[in-house]
Amino acid sequence: MFRLIFLLALSNLSFGNLKLEDIDNLRMLSAPDSLSVIKTGTDFCNDFFQNNKNLDIQQNKFKNFFMCKFSTKRNRFYIYMLAVDKDYSLTLKENCINIVKKWPWILDHIDEKYNVQKKEYLDGFYIDNIFNNEILSFTKNIALDKQRLNNQISKLILQNRENFSNDNSKNNLFVEEQINKLNRVYKKIVNEEITDLDKIIKNQLEKITRYKIFINDLKKSKSYSCTWSPEKGINPYVKIEKFNEFDQI
Repeated sequence: MFRLIFLLALSNLSFGNLKLEDIDNLRMLSAPDSLSVIKTGTDFCNDFFQNNKNLDIQQNKFKNFFMCKFSTKRNRFYIYMLAVDKDYSLTLKENCINIVKKWPWILDHIDEKYNVQKKEYLDGFYIDNIFNNEILSFTKNIALDKQRLNNQISKLILQNRENFSNDNSKNNLFVEEQINKLNRVYKKIVNEEITDLDKIIKNQLEKITRYKIFINDLKKSKSYSCTWSPEKGINPYVKIEKFNEFDQI
């Protein structure tokens, strides 16, 4: 059903104009309990940077890390860092560039030469790779992958045990449908297939993703932001901007 609605939408919206919010709305029409592309992608992005915030830093020394949010008002996906004190030995632009150079994942997305590389922190948006609310990955080692598939089904059954009825035929049908769904996800991932939905999501993320770092100038009691767009180079756009203003969008 979703594929039919999706194709109908494409007939009315050009490939480049179908927003992530449109995809979520179409999926809700087809299946009200479907995962939100925006929520799943944002949550995964925040989890990624939360789990990786302490890489390459001195022990017991606090370091700022990036956070993620989607702005429906602006149709922007922001990956941002706040509360960085200005280094007065550098210009604002130099200060921001030095910070972003320490984050190779983001640096690769800003630099056109490396933009073909996978952006792991954006994986949550690609919902065709999700099963049972989990983003899957496989090794292409048949034995290991088979064990992982079995573990996924066992986990699903355990989570849904209270929903099973006395009708074993109905229960078996549910499990069989989930196994078929899991196998489709597995086949897509190991064969590195790219669906139409993947293409639209990637196209939108390239358009709407912005990276921001907020710099506090304590001497002047001012706050600045540096902003980058994918593939536009390492030099940021710098302006006066308070975080609480950004937080309202």
